[in-house]
Amino acid sequence: MAQSLAAAARLDWIDAIMTAYNFRLMQNPEMQAAVEACHKAGIGLIAIKTQAAGPVAKWAGQDAKVETEQDRKLVGHFLKRGFTQGQAKIKVVLQDERFSSVCVGMENIALLRSNVTAVLHKAKLTHEDMVILKRYAEVTCSDYCAGCAHICDSGVPDALRPGRISDIMRYLMYYNNYREQDRARELFAQIPNKARNRLLSLDYGLAEARCPQYMPIGKLIAEAVAKLA
Repeated sequence: MAQSLAAAARLDWIDAIMTAYNFRLMQNPEMQAAVEACHKAGIGLIAIKTQAAGPVAKWAGQDAKVETEQDRKLVGHFLKRGFTQGQAKIKVVLQDERFSSVCVGMENIALLRSNVTAVLHKAKLTHEDMVILKRYAEVTCSDYCAGCAHICDSGVPDALRPGRISDIMRYLMYYNNYREQDRARELFAQIPNKARNRLLSLDYGLAEARCPQYMPIGKLIAEAVAKLA
């Protein structure tokens, strides 16, 4: 994404870009530089994937039961501030004046109201809030696929179509976090049979070693096959 954004900033025919951007991706200096380049070029930016949910399920919704100590600390901190963790993740992007809007999936009226409240809430996130989000991003990075497919592709050479591992991580995210099981299975079924049949026999050790998010790729691929096949 950072490479694509940086390239877009050098063109003169792009008016707006919808890109993933969230409290995790904003920690990446390359991503920050690319966003800045687009902003200076006058390109309107719209953020998606602001909740930064990954293939490892943590909760089914913004206010669902949390599972880890890191999750409890994050939720507890922002509840004291008057936000849910989901609202805080929207606000941290909206406070970045380089972004014109965020596009957030809303499956029910409760989420719609929660997101509208996050936008209208006049309180701004503090430096402490930003530090809390940064620390959470660091300690839970292995839960989130950042979409840098060329890195994991290089660890499984000539075995899968470029981007396939990243795609499967996204399908597993749909299943675990978005509760879109049918959609996830339909997308997974579009992978050619020959490639699907090889998924469990491939060695993902090198891809895991190169993953900047330290993701357990082999384990997640196995989970995807079990749930989506």
